[in-house]
Amino acid sequence: MAEEKLYLKNGESIYQWYCTPCHGVKGDWKGANAKNLDPRPADHTDAELMGRRTDKELSEAISGGGKMVGKTASMPPWGETFSKAQIRSLVVYIRKLCGCKE
Repeated sequence: MAEEKLYLKNGESIYQWYCTPCHGVKGDWKGANAKNLDPRPADHTDAELMGRRTDKELSEAISGGGKMVGKTASMPPWGETFSKAQIRSLVVYIRKLCGCKE
């Protein structure tokens, strides 16, 4: 439980710094850069959409970027920037945003 809280706190910090320009502060794909992207960034508040994605798929998308998982090349690969623990933190935070589980 304490570990999940730490992941959540770290994930929120990382998300707010790196992800909000495209995904938005609330995770609803309404970031400042979103209007310039086609396709639009994923809506992390969409429980149905995010509930269909496994934690592994989310981790792979974060690590390898959108192109690596058949999505937009506009999403950069963060695997060289973030540690595995930081990527896990982002997945935990995204699960909070969508209110869904794997």
